[in-house]
Amino acid sequence: MSVPAAIPLVSGRHRNRALASARQARAVQLATEGLTYQEIADELGYANRGTVHHIVHDALARDRTDAVENHQHLELARLDALQAALWDKAMSGDVEAAREVRAVIMARCRLLGLDDRAKRPKAWAPRTVVLSAEDRETLGV
Repeated sequence: MSVPAAIPLVSGRHRNRALASARQARAVQLATEGLTYQEIADELGYANRGTVHHIVHDALARDRTDAVENHQHLELARLDALQAALWDKAMSGDVEAAREVRAVIMARCRLLGLDDRAKRPKAWAPRTVVLSAEDRETLGV
């Protein structure tokens, strides 16, 4: 079993991305082990605990985003398989299979955010505005 090499302390700004990446990974590891941000900053040579806080939270957000994307790809593959299995029946006139294919397509649209009604531009609709006599005088109509 190999023992990880010690990460050197760094004072000031540096441009060694590999070292920065190793320190960030170690900071997340130490945070999950229960160390405080100040303890992590002291151990890894960060200027203050706020820096460690940002590093840990950014890393966790990135991991969460990656997990969501992986799950989305898995669900899309499942929907593709369902649609492929039903496609020939639907195209040959099976009404129930066509409904199922439509449901799969709608599920894919929801998963990809293509059906979000809030993102759609609102259609223009004529409106009737009723003005009182006072409003007409004020507006000069």
